[in-house]
Amino acid sequence: MSFFRYEAVDRTGKIVMGTMDAPNEAAVSARLSQMGYRPQQVHASAVNGKAATGKQVTGVQPAAPAAQARAQPSGVSGKFANPKEMALFFRQFATLVRSGISLYQALESLGPRTANPDLAHTAKEMADTARNGGRISDVMERYPKLYAPHVVASVRGGEKGGFLDIVLDEIALEYEQEVAFYKGLWLAKWGVAQGIAAIAIAQPVFPHLFPEPHPDVYFKLLLFRNVPIAIGVFLLFRLFFHWLRQPAQTDLRDAWMLKLPAFGDLARQRSLAAFVRMLRKLFAAGLGPLTAWEGAMNVAPNSVIRRKLVEAHDIMQHNVPLHEAFAQTGLFANEAEQLLATGMVSGAMVDMLDRVADFYQANVDRAFDTSRYVMKRIAGVTVIALGGFMIILLFKNYFASIFNFADTFADK
Repeated sequence: MSFFRYEAVDRTGKIVMGTMDAPNEAAVSARLSQMGYRPQQVHASAVNGKAATGKQVTGVQPAAPAAQARAQPSGVSGKFANPKEMALFFRQFATLVRSGISLYQALESLGPRTANPDLAHTAKEMADTARNGGRISDVMERYPKLYAPHVVASVRGGEKGGFLDIVLDEIALEYEQEVAFYKGLWLAKWGVAQGIAAIAIAQPVFPHLFPEPHPDVYFKLLLFRNVPIAIGVFLLFRLFFHWLRQPAQTDLRDAWMLKLPAFGDLARQRSLAAFVRMLRKLFAAGLGPLTAWEGAMNVAPNSVIRRKLVEAHDIMQHNVPLHEAFAQTGLFANEAEQLLATGMVSGAMVDMLDRVADFYQANVDRAFDTSRYVMKRIAGVTVIALGGFMIILLFKNYFASIFNFADTFADK
């Protein structure tokens, strides 16, 4: 496969420009026509320092492998970007690409206006790569803390099929849904933090301030025992979740996620929906079953499910039909497998994939609502439990102080 730049006209008469991975110019034109575009110009891009003729292109350096690029200083801090920043970045990126300007012009416009310095840096790097005819997904792959593997795979699929703007929109929507998922939970977090602080403050109150006040003992216990323990618990949780977010812990994190009630179902349905949507797009772009599966198998957000899809791709290389590959994964519902079998026999595979994609998107919406409900209930129960524990602790210490005072008074 080689990269080709194209210029086409869509159904509304708007000029659309982009790049596509295809064996030759005729395949690009055919795929654009299948997508409803009218090709105007198609020409080979220079990729990895070589033109389509195989001759070296002056001034274009070969792209470094992702593993080497990660080991080299890049000017990126290595911090994670929050979902709100990622959503804004990809939403603007999609709009600029859809406007008809070239990919590198879209990135050159977006980079300086991006508040996150790491995203701005990678946008400039992607712009330089796109100007030279390279794949922006190769640049994204060098920064796993900014661009998750499934995001890179989605962009690569958009480059392969020539529908990059659609993919960028879907990535933006995914981050927007993540923002919506956690929206309003700051109140629960604040309640939990207040509960822990209240326990730390209240625990030594009665034994040392009533009935005979010993404020010096109370403040020593508060400042040198309870507060450090509370801060240590808080920092321990922060360090644990920071460690769990690291790219090296992706497999462990995703395996745990699938085992959680409600949240595991959401992760599973999101992964299957993303895979089927990409597979449908690549089929509609004119790619064969094996190539389409290869382009879609890594877009699943969950790494455990990604591995199963990769294993099914290995099976497909032995001439296993698409619907049987679906069955071999053990991931999909029987209804989806039946629809795809019908699509293979009838030749209406794109229509059947549309139906399967709708089925899993409905599952995502249901699982989203269920997970959000469960998460709110867990947060509420935690706040109530901490409050109850504090009240029990106060009552225990109060009566212990009373009985201790009575015993001491009786001894006198």
